[in-house]
Amino acid sequence: MTLVTNQIYEKEKNNQMMISILSQIVEFRNGESGLHVLHINILSELLLERLVQKTDKYQISAQRRSLITTASALHDIGKITTPEEILNKPGKLTPAEWELMKAHTVIGDEMLRDVPDNQDLGMKRTAHEICRWHHERWDGKGYPDGLKAEEIPLHARIMAVADVFDAVSQKRCYRDAMPLEQCFDIIRRGRGTDFDPDLVDIFLDSKEEIIQLMNANDAQEEEQP
Repeated sequence: MTLVTNQIYEKEKNNQMMISILSQIVEFRNGESGLHVLHINILSELLLERLVQKTDKYQISAQRRSLITTASALHDIGKITTPEEILNKPGKLTPAEWELMKAHTVIGDEMLRDVPDNQDLGMKRTAHEICRWHHERWDGKGYPDGLKAEEIPLHARIMAVADVFDAVSQKRCYRDAMPLEQCFDIIRRGRGTDFDPDLVDIFLDSKEEIIQLMNANDAQEEEQP
């Protein structure tokens, strides 16, 4: 049993390493640091833990939470095909450029669907659903499919909150980073329109912990050579 457990652990560690490498490639092309992927991981994990603690509506095992957190790193993998002049454009995108940008959701889904089936079907399915639907909105006005409310898988709804919060808190080629208070206010104002109301409430209730976790992670990254 020890041998089997060690083999499973090594396999999981290798999977996480490969996913991290792929996500870092996307972030590099997007002119971003690797902090976005790390922050998404932290925020997703925290939301899942608090969700399980605060409601029995969702039965999410520790293994399932780990799988979702790992798969979240691949949310923007479709951007690997987006032209760099669009990814890093300092000004506003034209309507045609915006359509190309939005296509990363469908492309990421298709890329992951084409991965050969193996024993990690749960990871594959979760990752491609996050890729395709992390820009859907609670009110049905998102893309690419206009899903509404709980039609959107829980892991994609979690990613929507985490992705927007971290995106606005980081400097981009077209704008400066926003103060954290303003970032939390964006999530608050999106309650029931952009985001799942329950997830917004949990996110805002965890405000101080989120700030501490992200600051500690950033400090640790800066200390590394």
